[in-house]
Amino acid sequence: MTGGGPTHKQETKATSQARNESHKPASQGAARQQAHGVPNKVAQRGDRLVVARGGRQGYVQRSFRVGRRSYATRTYYVNHVAYARAYREFRYHGVLLDVYAPVRYYPVAFYGWAVNPWGLPIAYPWGWAGDPWFGYYGAYFAPWPRYAGPSFWLTDYLIASTLQMEYQARQDAGIADAPPVDVGSVEAPAPMPEDVKEMIEAEVRRQLAEAQGEARESGEGKESVPPSLSQTGTHLLVASNDLQVHDTATGETCFIGGGDAIQMNDGLPHNGGDVNVLVRASKGSDCAVNSTVSVHLADLVEMHNSMREKIDQGLEDLRARQGTGNLPVLPTEAAGEPRFTAFAASVQPESDAAQLIGQVGTNDQNEGTVNKFPQPAPPTGPVQPTPDGREARLFATIQDGQTENQVVATLGTPRGVSFLGGVRKQYEYETGKIIFSDGEVSSVERSGESTATARTPDPGVTPQPATPGPGAGISAGLTENQVIAILGQPVRVSFLGGLKKMYEYSDRKIIFTDGSVSEVQ
Repeated sequence: MTGGGPTHKQETKATSQARNESHKPASQGAARQQAHGVPNKVAQRGDRLVVARGGRQGYVQRSFRVGRRSYATRTYYVNHVAYARAYREFRYHGVLLDVYAPVRYYPVAFYGWAVNPWGLPIAYPWGWAGDPWFGYYGAYFAPWPRYAGPSFWLTDYLIASTLQMEYQARQDAGIADAPPVDVGSVEAPAPMPEDVKEMIEAEVRRQLAEAQGEARESGEGKESVPPSLSQTGTHLLVASNDLQVHDTATGETCFIGGGDAIQMNDGLPHNGGDVNVLVRASKGSDCAVNSTVSVHLADLVEMHNSMREKIDQGLEDLRARQGTGNLPVLPTEAAGEPRFTAFAASVQPESDAAQLIGQVGTNDQNEGTVNKFPQPAPPTGPVQPTPDGREARLFATIQDGQTENQVVATLGTPRGVSFLGGVRKQYEYETGKIIFSDGEVSSVERSGESTATARTPDPGVTPQPATPGPGAGISAGLTENQVIAILGQPVRVSFLGGLKKMYEYSDRKIIFTDGSVSEVQ
C-alpha cells in the first residue's frame, strides 16, 4: 500500500499491582524470562508504591485527594528524566483500577482537527534512521511514508515511543545485545502487518474522540472504565511493557513484550476477571502470533493508559511542531491555550524517585519480581478467599478523617456494612474493619488485632430501624446521616460503583451520589 499506509481509506471514508504471583514450575519458563522478560520489581515504601523495571527505570506512585475525588500520581523515571502523570482511582467489579487522567485539555476544536484528515497527505522526516532502537526493531516496525491526517501521525508516534522505552529497558537490564528473536529461532520477527497498524490508528481515533468528549464536558473525566475500552467491538491495544500471560490452548506461560499488538473482541468482562485476547503482532516475544492468551483486566487498562498518555504527549508535540516538517498549521479555533484541571497542581515529580527506583531495581531482597499486575496460574480447584496483598498494603494507608467515599475508592466495596448507633458505621474488609463517625474514619482495626478506639454496640443490644412517620419525606441533597436519622438503619447497603451507593428500606430505595441523596425509588 502506498501513499502513507491506509491514506486512500482515510480520504474516502470517515474511518493487583503487587499481588503474589503463582508460577508453573518449568525451566523453559525461566529461560524465556531471561531471554524475553524485563522483570518488574515492586516494593512498598511508606505510603508509596515503587515499581522498578530493568534496574534504572520505573515509577513511584502515591495517592492524593482533591475535594472528594481520589487520584494517584506516578513519577516515572525514564532515560534519566523524571515526569509525573495522574490517574483516577476506582473499583470495577472488585478490581482496583488506575485510569489515566490528563492534567490539561486542549480546545475542543483541536481534538476535532486531530481526528479528521488533512487536505493532502504529507511526508514527515522523523529522523530515526541513526537511532539504535530503530535499527534494533527495524524488521518489526516501519513508519508510514506519508500521513493522511494527525491520527496516522500519532499512530507511528505511539508505536515508536513504546519501542524506544522498551529498547531502553532492555539496555538497562543488559538483554539488548542482539536483534529480538525467539528462543531457539534464527528468524527475525515478522513486520507488523498493515491491517494491524490500521486497527491501531482506529483505536487512536477512538481515544481522541474520548478526550474531545472530556474536554467538552467538565474536563475532569469520570470514575469509570474509559468508553473507548468498554465499548463493544474490536479493540487493538499496544502492550506497554513485558507481561507474563497464559496461553489458553497450552496452559503455559509466555511473554507479551512492549510494542506487541493484541486484539480484544467486545468489551471488558463484567466479573472483573481475565480477558482472552489474540496476539496480532510480536516483535520477538515468545507468545506466538495468532495465539490466544489470558490477560488480567488491570493489565489491559494499563495498556490503554499507556496509549492515551503517548497520544496526549503526541498531541503536545504536534502543537509544538505545527508548520514545520511539512506539518500543517493549526486552524485558529484549534490553536488556543490548554485548560488545566483542578488537580494539576498536585501532580509533581517526586524528588527521590530515581533513588527509590534504583534501590528497588537492584535489590534482590525486595517484595518480589512480578508483572505490573501479575497473572495467577490457572485455577486447579476451589480456593478459599484470603486477604489480597494489595488490599493489605492499601489498608495500611487509611487514615483518620478520610471519608467513606475515599476509603471505598482506595479499598473497594466492603464485604459488610454495620450500623453501630448514632452516626457511627463499620466497614468490614478481608484485612480488617474501619469505623466511621459522622462519615469520617475514626479508627482502623486489622484482622487479628484489637483497638481501644474501635467501639462496638453494647452486648445484647441490636439497633432497630426507626419507623418513619406518615409524613417522613426524603429529598435530594440530604446526607446519609440525615436519612438514617429520619428512616433509621437500612435493611441493606449496596455499592453501585464510583461515588454511588444505595440504601434499601422495606418501602423504598435511596440512591446517594458522593454522600448526598440523588434519587429516591
